[in-house]
Amino acid sequence: MKLFLLLAFLVPSLAHAYVVPTYRDLKPASQVMLERQTISDADLADDDGILNDNAGGSSAAAASVTSFLAQPDVPRNITITPGGTTTDVESCDIVVSGTNIKNASISETISFAANASTKVAGLKAFKTVTSIAFPANCESGGFAATWDVGWGDVLGLKNCMDSAGDVAWAVFNDAYESTRPTCVADADEVEKNTCDINGTLDGAKDIKIMFVQNFRCL
Repeated sequence: MKLFLLLAFLVPSLAHAYVVPTYRDLKPASQVMLERQTISDADLADDDGILNDNAGGSSAAAASVTSFLAQPDVPRNITITPGGTTTDVESCDIVVSGTNIKNASISETISFAANASTKVAGLKAFKTVTSIAFPANCESGGFAATWDVGWGDVLGLKNCMDSAGDVAWAVFNDAYESTRPTCVADADEVEKNTCDINGTLDGAKDIKIMFVQNFRCL
């Protein structure tokens, strides 16, 4: 009798219990999820936006730069261009350090041959640059080479993909791009997931990229 009375009291209360809905990025293992990333007003590529005619190593000793003209406006690849007396450039590896789109520390090595005079573009997307390290003997002779460091037009994705083919399409300035962007995928390093759209970046237009993420870099 007591059990009956208790159930008679609880059942109406449960029937009217307030349920709080929750919304989460969950999916069954057999399904994929198309994600949209909006990148607002990405600037045109700038070869010397970070460093302009920096002296680099002024002797055979290693040198490190930690003060910069500006930072990338959005996560994107870094470029380095030798200048000045490029015959003073020796074969060396310059290391760029900074953070990725998720604020994790990353670094990338950008290599140059002796007497190099052309720009080399990095492959990783940097949100910020914190240091640029020139190794010992990166220059010789009169140590009169200079270095421009800037950003390219390869944009970083916010999550990882299993394949470059997992990018579905891109929208530039609210217009569908009939040719898919040129993209690179990496399964577990988000900074290596990048896309180069077909439109010309100018700092005034939004880009929307639709892609299938693999849920490894949340």
